[in-house]
Amino acid sequence: MDSVKKEIPVLFTEKSACCGCGACMNICPVKAISMREDQYGFMYPQIDDSVCIRCGRCKSVCSFRNEEVKNTPIKTFAAVANDENLVAKSASGGVFAAMAAKIIKDGGAVCGAAFGVDWSVSHIWIDDIRKLELLQGSKYTQSNIGDTYSQAKKLLAEGRKVLYSGTPCQIAGLYGYLGKDYDNLFTVDIICHGVPNNRMFREYIGVLEKNTGGKITSFTFRDKSLGWGSDGRASIEKESGTVRKKLWKNASSYTYYFYQGWICRDSCYKCKYASPHRPADLTVGDYWGIEKAHPEYLGNKGWNESKGISVIIVNTKQGENLLQEMCDCIDMKPSDFEKAAMKNSQLSRPSSPGKREEILRLYEEGNWDLLDKRFSENIGWRKYSGLIQSLIPVSVKRRLKKL
Repeated sequence: MDSVKKEIPVLFTEKSACCGCGACMNICPVKAISMREDQYGFMYPQIDDSVCIRCGRCKSVCSFRNEEVKNTPIKTFAAVANDENLVAKSASGGVFAAMAAKIIKDGGAVCGAAFGVDWSVSHIWIDDIRKLELLQGSKYTQSNIGDTYSQAKKLLAEGRKVLYSGTPCQIAGLYGYLGKDYDNLFTVDIICHGVPNNRMFREYIGVLEKNTGGKITSFTFRDKSLGWGSDGRASIEKESGTVRKKLWKNASSYTYYFYQGWICRDSCYKCKYASPHRPADLTVGDYWGIEKAHPEYLGNKGWNESKGISVIIVNTKQGENLLQEMCDCIDMKPSDFEKAAMKNSQLSRPSSPGKREEILRLYEEGNWDLLDKRFSENIGWRKYSGLIQSLIPVSVKRRLKKL
C-alpha cells in the first residue's frame, strides 16, 4: 500500500484553462465529477472529494490542456447541398445535414446540438432521418455534452458509423475521451465564434417573452426567409393567436452581444483551435465573403448566395474519405484556406473580449434584464441596420460587397 495518499486532481487553476467539454466527467469511473455553473452561468467540472478515487484519468483526457493539434488544411471547398430542403432548413449551405443524412441512410448515428423544450441546448443522438431537423440551424450557446462521449464509444464498438459534430473543443474532448482512432468515426467541427452559456440564453428568452407579452414557441438565430445572413425570427403565442417576430441581428440584445464577442466563456478568448489546426476531420461554416473570393461561382449560371453557401475544410484523410462518398449529395467547388479565412476570422484567431468585463459585472448585478436595458439605452440607430440591409436587393448587395 502506498504510504503517501494521492491528492485530488486539480483540473484547472484558472477558468481560461477549461473549455467545459465534459470529457473529464465522461471518463470518471466512479461518477465523481459533475458540471456546475459559476456565478455567470458557465459550466465547469467539479470533483466530489468523498467519491474521487484519485485515478487521474480526468486530467489525462483533457485535450484542451494536454494535446496540440497538428492537423493542417488538406483541401478547402465552397459547397452547397443538392437537396434544397436541407439547404432551406440549414444556416448556410446545408452540407452538415447532407452528411448526416448519408450516415443515417448507411445505418449509422449522428450526434449534434438541439434545443430542449425549456430552451436548453444539449447534444443528442439521432438515427432517424425524420429527426434531422433537430440538429439543423445555429445554436449560439454552449451545448451540454452529457454522456454522449460514452455513447459514441458504445456505438463505435458495435461497428456502426458515427458522425459527431460540435465546437472544436468538444471534438477534441471526444478524441481525448476515446483515446484511439476508429475507422467508423467521422467528426465535424464548426467555425466557432465562441460560446455564451445556456443560462444567459434562457434568461434572454424570458425577457423577450416579457417584452412581447407572449410565449416563445419557436426560435431561430438564422432565418433563411430573411435571406442568408445573421437575422433571426421567433414565433410568439398570444391570447389573440401566434405572431412571428423578426429578430434583426442588431435589434436583439443577445445576438448583438454575441456577435460583439462580449458574452463567451473565458477559454474562448485563448482558444487554440481558432487557427488552421483543427481537431475534426472536417470543418464547416458559412462561406462569408464568397462574392469576393469566388465571384465566378455566383450569378445567373452559378449558386444563389441568398440561399446560403458553406465552406468545407478537409483536415484529415478520414474527412477526405467521407467527402468522396458525398459527391452525389453535395455540389463542391475548389477554394483555398486563405480565401475562406478572409471573412471567417476565427480560422485565424480567437474572438476579442471587448467590453466583456463590464457586461458580466452588469449581468451579475441584475441578470439579463439589466443587459437588455443597457442594450436598449445604447444601441441607437444601429438597431435598424438589419432592417435597412434586408431592403437592399441581392444583386445590389453583391456589387456593394465586391466594392
